[in-house]
Amino acid sequence: MKTIKYLMIGALMAGSYISVNAQDDHKATIEQVTKIIKSQDANKEKQIKDIFKANKKNADVLTAIGRAYLDIKDTANAQIYANLAMARDKHYGDAYVLAGDIEAFKDNGGAASGWYEQATYFDPKNPNGYRRYAQVNSKVSPSSSVAKLEELRKQRPDYPVDIISAEIYDRAGNISKALEYYNKVDKNQMEDYQLVSFALNYFLKSEFDKSLEIAQFGIKKFPSNAALNRINFFNLTNLKRYDEALQYADALFNKSEKTKITESDYLYYGYAYLGKKDYDKAIEMFNKSLENNTDNKQDRSDALKNIANAYSAKGDYTNAAQKYEEYLKSLDKQTASEYAGLAGIYLTQAQETKGAEQTEAYQKAAAAYKELGEKYPNVKDFATLWQARINSYMDPDMKTYQAKPFYEELANMLKDKENRDENENKYLLEAYQYLGYYYYKIDDKPNYTDYWNRVLTLDPNNATAKQVLGK
Repeated sequence: MKTIKYLMIGALMAGSYISVNAQDDHKATIEQVTKIIKSQDANKEKQIKDIFKANKKNADVLTAIGRAYLDIKDTANAQIYANLAMARDKHYGDAYVLAGDIEAFKDNGGAASGWYEQATYFDPKNPNGYRRYAQVNSKVSPSSSVAKLEELRKQRPDYPVDIISAEIYDRAGNISKALEYYNKVDKNQMEDYQLVSFALNYFLKSEFDKSLEIAQFGIKKFPSNAALNRINFFNLTNLKRYDEALQYADALFNKSEKTKITESDYLYYGYAYLGKKDYDKAIEMFNKSLENNTDNKQDRSDALKNIANAYSAKGDYTNAAQKYEEYLKSLDKQTASEYAGLAGIYLTQAQETKGAEQTEAYQKAAAAYKELGEKYPNVKDFATLWQARINSYMDPDMKTYQAKPFYEELANMLKDKENRDENENKYLLEAYQYLGYYYYKIDDKPNYTDYWNRVLTLDPNNATAKQVLGK
Protein backbone atom coordinates (compact mmCIF):
# COMPACT_ATOMS: atom_id res chain seq x y z
CA MET A 1 0.00 0.00 0.00
CA LYS A 2 1.35 3.42 -0.95
CA THR A 3 0.42 4.86 2.45
CA ILE A 4 3.40 3.05 3.92
CA LYS A 5 5.70 5.64 2.36
CA TYR A 6 4.10 8.27 4.61
CA LEU A 7 3.23 6.35 7.75
CA MET A 8 6.12 3.92 8.16
CA ILE A 9 9.17 6.19 7.86
CA GLY A 10 11.06 4.73 10.78
CA ALA A 11 11.01 3.52 14.34
CA LEU A 12 12.25 6.79 15.78
CA MET A 13 9.65 8.90 14.01
CA ALA A 14 6.75 6.48 14.35
CA GLY A 15 4.46 5.75 17.25
CA SER A 16 1.34 6.90 18.98
CA TYR A 17 0.66 10.60 18.95
CA ILE A 18 -2.21 10.65 21.41
CA SER A 19 -0.67 8.79 24.29
CA VAL A 20 2.35 11.10 24.43
CA ASN A 21 0.30 14.18 25.17
CA ALA A 22 -2.80 12.69 26.76
CA GLN A 23 -3.69 13.85 30.24
CA ASP A 24 -2.95 11.21 32.83
CA ASP A 25 -6.56 10.99 33.97
CA HIS A 26 -7.73 10.22 30.41
CA LYS A 27 -5.29 7.42 29.62
CA ALA A 28 -7.57 4.68 30.89
CA THR A 29 -10.45 6.07 28.83
CA ILE A 30 -8.29 6.26 25.71
CA GLU A 31 -7.14 2.67 26.16
CA GLN A 32 -10.76 1.62 26.63
CA VAL A 33 -11.82 3.44 23.43
CA THR A 34 -9.12 1.77 21.38
CA LYS A 35 -10.03 -1.66 22.68
CA ILE A 36 -13.75 -1.18 22.01
CA ILE A 37 -13.38 0.09 18.44
CA LYS A 38 -11.01 -2.71 17.49
CA SER A 39 -13.35 -5.32 18.98
CA GLN A 40 -16.13 -7.22 17.24
CA ASP A 41 -18.63 -6.32 19.97
CA ALA A 42 -22.11 -5.74 18.52
CA ASN A 43 -22.73 -2.94 21.03
CA LYS A 44 -19.50 -1.07 20.40
CA GLU A 45 -21.18 1.93 18.72
CA LYS A 46 -23.36 2.46 21.81
CA GLN A 47 -20.33 2.15 24.06
CA ILE A 48 -18.47 4.75 22.00
CA LYS A 49 -21.46 7.12 22.14
CA ASP A 50 -21.51 6.80 25.91
CA ILE A 51 -17.81 7.59 26.12
CA PHE A 52 -18.30 10.51 23.72
CA LYS A 53 -21.07 12.00 25.85
CA ALA A 54 -18.88 11.80 28.92
CA ASN A 55 -15.84 13.28 27.15
CA LYS A 56 -17.16 15.62 24.48
CA LYS A 57 -15.18 18.47 26.06
CA ASN A 58 -11.93 16.50 26.09
CA ALA A 59 -10.06 17.00 22.82
CA ASP A 60 -7.55 14.27 23.61
CA VAL A 61 -10.26 11.62 24.06
CA LEU A 62 -12.06 12.76 20.91
CA THR A 63 -8.80 12.52 18.99
CA ALA A 64 -8.17 9.06 20.44
CA ILE A 65 -11.57 7.89 19.22
CA GLY A 66 -10.76 9.21 15.75
CA ARG A 67 -7.35 7.53 15.73
CA ALA A 68 -8.84 4.22 16.79
CA TYR A 69 -11.22 4.46 13.82
CA LEU A 70 -8.28 5.25 11.53
CA ASP A 71 -6.51 2.17 12.86
CA ILE A 72 -9.34 0.04 11.47
CA LYS A 73 -9.30 2.08 8.21
CA ASP A 74 -12.62 3.82 8.93
CA THR A 75 -11.55 7.24 7.63
CA ALA A 76 -15.07 8.68 7.67
CA ASN A 77 -15.56 8.26 11.42
CA ALA A 78 -11.92 9.18 12.01
CA GLN A 79 -12.52 12.54 10.26
CA ILE A 80 -15.71 13.18 12.27
CA TYR A 81 -13.86 12.90 15.56
CA ALA A 82 -10.86 14.87 14.29
CA ASN A 83 -13.26 17.71 13.43
CA LEU A 84 -14.96 17.46 16.82
CA ALA A 85 -11.60 17.61 18.59
CA MET A 86 -10.47 20.69 16.62
CA ALA A 87 -13.80 22.39 17.29
CA ARG A 88 -13.47 21.70 21.00
CA ASP A 89 -9.87 22.94 21.26
CA LYS A 90 -8.31 24.61 18.25
CA HIS A 91 -4.94 24.60 20.00
CA TYR A 92 -4.83 20.82 20.42
CA GLY A 93 -2.22 19.88 17.83
CA ASP A 94 -2.78 16.13 17.80
CA ALA A 95 -6.26 16.66 16.34
CA TYR A 96 -4.68 18.31 13.29
CA VAL A 97 -2.11 15.53 13.16
CA LEU A 98 -4.95 13.00 13.04
CA ALA A 99 -6.55 14.90 10.15
CA GLY A 100 -3.20 14.86 8.37
CA ASP A 101 -2.78 11.14 8.96
CA ILE A 102 -6.20 10.53 7.43
CA GLU A 103 -5.05 12.33 4.26
CA ALA A 104 -1.75 10.47 4.32
CA PHE A 105 -3.68 7.21 4.53
CA LYS A 106 -5.54 8.28 1.39
CA ASP A 107 -2.16 9.01 -0.24
CA ASN A 108 -2.85 12.76 -0.32
CA GLY A 109 0.57 13.98 0.74
CA GLY A 110 -0.08 17.64 -0.03
CA ALA A 111 -3.29 17.76 2.00
CA ALA A 112 -1.59 15.88 4.84
CA SER A 113 1.22 18.44 4.89
CA GLY A 114 -1.34 21.23 5.20
CA TRP A 115 -2.87 19.69 8.31
CA TYR A 116 0.56 19.09 9.86
CA GLU A 117 1.44 22.74 9.20
CA GLN A 118 -1.70 23.77 11.09
CA ALA A 119 -0.68 21.52 13.97
CA THR A 120 2.62 23.38 14.28
CA TYR A 121 0.86 26.74 14.05
CA PHE A 122 -1.83 26.12 16.68
CA ASP A 123 0.29 23.93 18.98
CA PRO A 124 3.90 25.05 18.36
CA LYS A 125 5.50 23.15 21.24
CA ASN A 126 3.94 19.82 20.32
CA PRO A 127 6.55 17.89 18.28
CA ASN A 128 4.05 15.63 16.53
CA GLY A 129 3.05 18.08 13.79
CA TYR A 130 6.68 18.82 12.95
CA ARG A 131 7.58 15.14 12.91
CA ARG A 132 4.67 14.18 10.72
CA TYR A 133 5.37 17.00 8.29
CA ALA A 134 8.97 15.81 8.11
CA GLN A 135 7.83 12.25 7.49
CA VAL A 136 5.39 12.99 4.72
CA ASN A 137 7.89 15.20 2.86
CA SER A 138 11.06 13.24 3.59
CA LYS A 139 11.39 11.72 0.11
CA VAL A 140 9.93 14.56 -1.92
CA SER A 141 11.85 17.32 -0.19
CA PRO A 142 14.19 16.20 2.59
CA SER A 143 15.53 19.74 2.94
CA SER A 144 12.07 21.15 3.71
CA SER A 145 11.51 18.30 6.17
CA VAL A 146 14.68 19.18 8.02
CA ALA A 147 13.83 22.88 7.89
CA LYS A 148 10.54 22.09 9.64
CA LEU A 149 12.42 20.15 12.29
CA GLU A 150 14.70 23.15 12.79
CA GLU A 151 11.55 25.13 13.64
CA LEU A 152 10.82 22.47 16.25
CA ARG A 153 14.31 22.91 17.70
CA LYS A 154 13.52 26.56 18.43
CA GLN A 155 10.38 25.55 20.31
CA ARG A 156 11.82 22.43 21.94
CA PRO A 157 15.63 22.59 22.25
CA ASP A 158 15.51 19.28 24.11
CA TYR A 159 14.04 17.38 21.18
CA PRO A 160 16.33 15.00 19.18
CA VAL A 161 16.12 16.94 15.92
CA ASP A 162 19.59 16.04 14.68
CA ILE A 163 19.15 12.27 14.69
CA ILE A 164 15.76 12.53 12.96
CA SER A 165 17.27 14.87 10.35
CA ALA A 166 20.14 12.45 9.81
CA GLU A 167 17.70 9.62 9.17
CA ILE A 168 15.65 11.73 6.76
CA TYR A 169 18.71 12.52 4.65
CA ASP A 170 19.80 8.89 4.95
CA ARG A 171 16.56 7.64 3.43
CA ALA A 172 16.77 10.29 0.73
CA GLY A 173 20.21 8.99 -0.24
CA ASN A 174 22.01 12.22 0.65
CA ILE A 175 24.92 10.64 2.49
CA SER A 176 26.89 13.84 3.02
CA LYS A 177 23.99 15.66 4.68
CA ALA A 178 23.12 12.58 6.71
CA LEU A 179 26.69 12.46 8.04
CA GLU A 180 26.57 16.17 8.83
CA TYR A 181 23.65 15.55 11.19
CA TYR A 182 24.89 12.22 12.57
CA ASN A 183 28.07 14.00 13.61
CA LYS A 184 26.02 16.43 15.71
CA VAL A 185 24.61 13.60 17.81
CA ASP A 186 26.22 12.11 20.92
CA LYS A 187 27.04 8.54 19.88
CA ASN A 188 26.25 7.40 23.41
CA GLN A 189 22.62 8.35 22.76
CA MET A 190 22.36 6.40 19.50
CA GLU A 191 20.58 3.10 19.06
CA ASP A 192 22.32 0.20 17.34
CA TYR A 193 20.57 0.72 13.99
CA GLN A 194 21.56 4.41 14.02
CA LEU A 195 25.22 3.57 14.63
CA VAL A 196 25.00 1.05 11.79
CA SER A 197 23.69 3.72 9.41
CA PHE A 198 26.29 6.23 10.60
CA ALA A 199 29.17 3.79 10.05
CA LEU A 200 27.74 2.47 6.80
CA ASN A 201 27.57 5.95 5.27
CA TYR A 202 31.28 6.48 5.84
CA PHE A 203 31.91 3.00 4.41
CA LEU A 204 29.98 3.90 1.27
CA LYS A 205 32.14 7.01 0.92
CA SER A 206 35.23 4.76 1.21
CA GLU A 207 36.26 6.56 4.40
CA PHE A 208 37.06 3.28 6.08
CA ASP A 209 38.97 4.70 9.06
CA LYS A 210 36.02 6.85 10.11
CA SER A 211 33.56 4.05 9.48
CA LEU A 212 35.70 1.72 11.58
CA GLU A 213 35.87 4.20 14.46
CA ILE A 214 32.07 4.39 14.66
CA ALA A 215 31.52 0.66 14.18
CA GLN A 216 34.04 -0.20 16.89
CA PHE A 217 32.35 2.25 19.25
CA GLY A 218 29.04 0.61 18.43
CA ILE A 219 30.23 -2.95 18.95
CA LYS A 220 31.29 -2.10 22.50
CA LYS A 221 27.68 -1.17 23.25
CA PHE A 222 26.13 -3.91 21.12
CA PRO A 223 28.69 -6.74 20.98
CA SER A 224 26.43 -9.25 19.26
CA ASN A 225 25.08 -6.90 16.59
CA ALA A 226 25.61 -8.61 13.24
CA ALA A 227 25.62 -5.43 11.15
CA LEU A 228 28.26 -3.74 13.32
CA ASN A 229 30.45 -6.86 13.28
CA ARG A 230 30.06 -6.96 9.50
CA ILE A 231 31.04 -3.31 9.03
CA ASN A 232 34.09 -3.77 11.27
CA PHE A 233 35.05 -6.87 9.29
CA PHE A 234 34.68 -5.13 5.93
CA ASN A 235 36.48 -1.96 7.03
CA LEU A 236 39.47 -3.81 8.46
CA THR A 237 39.73 -5.90 5.30
CA ASN A 238 39.73 -2.77 3.15
CA LEU A 239 42.36 -1.26 5.44
CA LYS A 240 44.49 -4.43 4.97
CA ARG A 241 44.41 -5.22 8.70
CA TYR A 242 43.65 -8.81 7.90
CA ASP A 243 44.25 -10.49 11.27
CA GLU A 244 41.82 -8.12 12.99
CA ALA A 245 39.39 -8.49 10.10
CA LEU A 246 39.29 -12.25 10.57
CA GLN A 247 38.47 -11.81 14.26
CA TYR A 248 35.40 -9.79 13.33
CA ALA A 249 34.56 -12.32 10.63
CA ASP A 250 34.45 -14.98 13.33
CA ALA A 251 32.27 -12.71 15.46
CA LEU A 252 29.90 -12.16 12.54
CA PHE A 253 29.60 -15.83 11.63
CA ASN A 254 29.61 -17.34 15.12
CA LYS A 255 28.84 -14.77 17.83
CA SER A 256 26.20 -12.42 16.41
CA GLU A 257 22.45 -12.43 16.93
CA LYS A 258 19.99 -12.76 14.06
CA THR A 259 22.81 -13.24 11.58
CA LYS A 260 21.93 -13.81 7.96
CA ILE A 261 25.16 -14.70 6.19
CA THR A 262 25.34 -13.46 2.61
CA GLU A 263 27.53 -14.15 -0.38
CA SER A 264 29.19 -10.77 0.25
CA ASP A 265 30.30 -11.97 3.69
CA TYR A 266 32.04 -14.96 2.12
CA LEU A 267 33.49 -12.66 -0.53
CA TYR A 268 35.10 -10.46 2.14
CA TYR A 269 36.27 -13.57 3.97
CA GLY A 270 38.06 -14.47 0.76
CA TYR A 271 39.59 -10.99 0.48
CA ALA A 272 40.95 -11.25 4.03
CA TYR A 273 42.50 -14.68 3.50
CA LEU A 274 43.89 -13.57 0.14
CA GLY A 275 45.47 -10.58 1.88
CA LYS A 276 47.07 -12.96 4.40
CA LYS A 277 48.32 -15.11 1.50
CA ASP A 278 46.35 -18.09 2.77
CA TYR A 279 45.35 -18.96 -0.77
CA ASP A 280 43.58 -22.26 -0.12
CA LYS A 281 41.30 -20.65 2.48
CA ALA A 282 40.71 -17.73 0.15
CA ILE A 283 39.67 -20.05 -2.68
CA GLU A 284 37.37 -21.93 -0.29
CA MET A 285 35.62 -18.72 0.77
CA PHE A 286 35.31 -17.35 -2.75
CA ASN A 287 33.74 -20.65 -3.80
CA LYS A 288 31.27 -20.39 -0.91
CA SER A 289 30.42 -16.91 -2.12
CA LEU A 290 29.60 -18.40 -5.51
CA GLU A 291 27.50 -21.15 -3.91
CA ASN A 292 25.43 -18.60 -1.99
CA ASN A 293 25.11 -16.11 -4.83
CA THR A 294 21.70 -16.19 -6.48
CA ASP A 295 21.52 -12.99 -8.50
CA ASN A 296 24.47 -10.66 -7.82
CA LYS A 297 26.39 -10.75 -11.10
CA GLN A 298 29.02 -8.25 -9.98
CA ASP A 299 29.95 -10.26 -6.89
CA ARG A 300 29.98 -13.47 -8.93
CA SER A 301 32.48 -11.94 -11.35
CA ASP A 302 34.53 -10.60 -8.46
CA ALA A 303 34.71 -14.03 -6.82
CA LEU A 304 35.80 -15.73 -10.05
CA LYS A 305 38.51 -13.13 -10.67
CA ASN A 306 39.86 -13.49 -7.16
CA ILE A 307 39.87 -17.28 -7.35
CA ALA A 308 42.01 -16.87 -10.47
CA ASN A 309 44.28 -14.46 -8.59
CA ALA A 310 44.64 -16.90 -5.69
CA TYR A 311 45.50 -19.82 -7.98
CA SER A 312 48.01 -17.65 -9.82
CA ALA A 313 49.60 -16.53 -6.55
CA LYS A 314 50.06 -20.14 -5.43
CA GLY A 315 51.54 -21.09 -8.81
CA ASP A 316 48.60 -23.11 -10.12
CA TYR A 317 48.42 -21.39 -13.48
CA THR A 318 46.21 -23.98 -15.16
CA ASN A 319 43.38 -23.38 -12.71
CA ALA A 320 44.15 -19.66 -12.68
CA ALA A 321 43.64 -19.42 -16.44
CA GLN A 322 40.51 -21.58 -16.32
CA LYS A 323 38.90 -19.43 -13.62
CA TYR A 324 39.96 -16.23 -15.35
CA GLU A 325 38.25 -17.40 -18.54
CA GLU A 326 35.10 -18.08 -16.47
CA TYR A 327 35.44 -14.58 -15.07
CA LEU A 328 35.62 -13.07 -18.56
CA LYS A 329 32.52 -15.01 -19.63
CA SER A 330 30.64 -13.75 -16.57
CA LEU A 331 31.05 -10.12 -17.63
CA ASP A 332 28.29 -8.43 -19.60
CA LYS A 333 30.94 -6.40 -21.38
CA GLN A 334 34.67 -7.08 -21.33
CA THR A 335 37.23 -4.30 -21.43
CA ALA A 336 40.64 -4.53 -23.06
CA SER A 337 42.42 -4.38 -19.70
CA GLU A 338 40.26 -7.23 -18.35
CA TYR A 339 41.00 -9.36 -21.39
CA ALA A 340 44.71 -8.58 -21.08
CA GLY A 341 44.60 -10.18 -17.62
CA LEU A 342 44.42 -13.63 -19.20
CA ALA A 343 47.61 -12.97 -21.14
CA GLY A 344 49.13 -11.72 -17.90
CA ILE A 345 48.52 -15.07 -16.19
CA TYR A 346 50.31 -16.95 -18.97
CA LEU A 347 53.13 -14.42 -18.96
CA THR A 348 53.61 -14.83 -15.20
CA GLN A 349 53.64 -18.60 -15.65
CA ALA A 350 56.32 -18.31 -18.31
CA GLN A 351 58.47 -16.12 -16.10
CA GLU A 352 58.18 -18.62 -13.22
CA THR A 353 58.89 -21.81 -15.20
CA LYS A 354 61.49 -23.33 -17.50
CA GLY A 355 61.75 -25.53 -20.58
CA ALA A 356 58.71 -26.81 -22.44
CA GLU A 357 56.28 -25.46 -19.84
CA GLN A 358 57.76 -22.00 -20.22
CA THR A 359 57.60 -22.15 -24.03
CA GLU A 360 53.97 -23.28 -23.96
CA ALA A 361 53.07 -20.48 -21.52
CA TYR A 362 54.79 -17.89 -23.73
CA GLN A 363 52.89 -19.18 -26.75
CA LYS A 364 49.57 -18.97 -24.91
CA ALA A 365 50.40 -15.44 -23.76
CA ALA A 366 51.27 -14.38 -27.30
CA ALA A 367 48.05 -15.92 -28.61
CA ALA A 368 46.05 -14.06 -25.97
CA TYR A 369 47.68 -10.76 -26.94
CA LYS A 370 46.98 -11.48 -30.61
CA GLU A 371 43.31 -12.00 -29.80
CA LEU A 372 43.35 -8.85 -27.66
CA GLY A 373 44.48 -6.79 -30.65
CA GLU A 374 41.81 -8.34 -32.85
CA LYS A 375 39.00 -7.78 -30.35
CA TYR A 376 40.07 -4.25 -29.39
CA PRO A 377 41.63 -2.40 -32.36
CA ASN A 378 42.23 0.68 -30.21
CA VAL A 379 44.92 -1.24 -28.26
CA LYS A 380 46.37 -3.14 -31.21
CA ASP A 381 49.71 -1.34 -30.83
CA PHE A 382 49.94 -2.46 -27.18
CA ALA A 383 48.96 -6.02 -28.12
CA THR A 384 51.49 -6.11 -30.96
CA LEU A 385 54.21 -4.75 -28.66
CA TRP A 386 53.65 -7.63 -26.26
CA GLN A 387 53.61 -10.22 -29.01
CA ALA A 388 56.97 -8.79 -30.08
CA ARG A 389 58.35 -8.88 -26.53
CA ILE A 390 57.20 -12.43 -25.89
CA ASN A 391 58.80 -13.65 -29.10
CA SER A 392 61.94 -11.78 -28.11
CA TYR A 393 61.90 -13.53 -24.70
CA MET A 394 61.74 -16.87 -26.53
CA ASP A 395 64.72 -15.85 -28.67
CA PRO A 396 67.03 -14.03 -26.22
CA ASP A 397 70.14 -14.50 -28.37
CA MET A 398 68.39 -13.34 -31.56
CA LYS A 399 69.06 -16.59 -33.38
CA THR A 400 65.69 -16.96 -35.07
CA TYR A 401 64.67 -13.28 -35.06
CA GLN A 402 61.09 -14.38 -34.44
CA ALA A 403 60.19 -11.03 -32.89
CA LYS A 404 61.13 -9.15 -36.09
CA PRO A 405 57.76 -9.29 -37.92
CA PHE A 406 55.95 -8.02 -34.84
CA TYR A 407 58.32 -5.10 -34.31
CA GLU A 408 58.06 -4.29 -38.02
CA GLU A 409 54.26 -4.31 -37.76
CA LEU A 410 54.44 -2.08 -34.68
CA ALA A 411 56.81 0.37 -36.40
CA ASN A 412 54.56 0.58 -39.45
CA MET A 413 51.57 1.18 -37.20
CA LEU A 414 53.11 4.11 -35.36
CA LYS A 415 55.77 5.76 -37.51
CA ASP A 416 53.41 8.01 -39.48
CA LYS A 417 50.88 8.54 -36.72
CA GLU A 418 50.34 12.18 -35.82
CA ASN A 419 50.27 13.35 -32.22
CA ARG A 420 51.75 10.20 -30.77
CA ASP A 421 51.56 10.09 -27.00
CA GLU A 422 54.47 9.30 -24.69
CA ASN A 423 53.72 5.58 -24.55
CA GLU A 424 53.45 5.31 -28.31
CA ASN A 425 56.84 6.99 -28.69
CA LYS A 426 58.28 4.43 -26.27
CA TYR A 427 56.75 1.56 -28.24
CA LEU A 428 58.16 2.95 -31.48
CA LEU A 429 61.59 3.49 -29.95
CA GLU A 430 61.66 -0.13 -28.78
CA ALA A 431 60.72 -1.34 -32.27
CA TYR A 432 63.43 0.77 -33.92
CA GLN A 433 66.05 -0.48 -31.45
CA TYR A 434 65.21 -4.13 -32.09
CA LEU A 435 65.25 -3.65 -35.84
CA GLY A 436 68.50 -1.70 -35.57
CA TYR A 437 70.07 -4.63 -33.67
CA TYR A 438 68.69 -7.09 -36.21
CA TYR A 439 70.16 -5.31 -39.23
CA TYR A 440 73.43 -4.73 -37.38
CA LYS A 441 73.71 -8.46 -36.66
CA ILE A 442 73.23 -9.37 -40.32
CA ASP A 443 75.59 -6.54 -41.32
CA ASP A 444 73.03 -4.64 -43.40
CA LYS A 445 74.57 -1.18 -42.96
CA PRO A 446 72.06 0.90 -44.94
CA ASN A 447 69.17 -0.48 -42.91
CA TYR A 448 70.82 -0.44 -39.49
CA THR A 449 72.03 3.11 -40.16
CA ASP A 450 68.49 4.09 -41.03
CA TYR A 451 66.99 2.53 -37.88
CA TRP A 452 69.61 3.87 -35.47
CA ASN A 453 69.11 7.33 -36.91
CA ARG A 454 65.40 6.90 -36.25
CA VAL A 455 66.29 5.97 -32.68
CA LEU A 456 68.24 9.24 -32.33
CA THR A 457 65.26 11.17 -33.66
CA LEU A 458 63.19 9.85 -30.76
CA ASP A 459 66.02 9.69 -28.21
CA PRO A 460 68.84 12.12 -29.13
CA ASN A 461 71.05 10.94 -26.26
CA ASN A 462 70.80 7.23 -26.97
CA ALA A 463 74.32 5.91 -26.30
CA THR A 464 73.97 2.72 -28.35
CA ALA A 465 72.80 4.60 -31.43
CA LYS A 466 75.69 7.05 -31.14
CA GLN A 467 78.18 4.23 -30.76
CA VAL A 468 76.86 2.30 -33.77
CA LEU A 469 76.77 5.42 -35.91
CA GLY A 470 80.14 6.67 -34.66
CA LYS A 471 78.73 9.94 -33.34
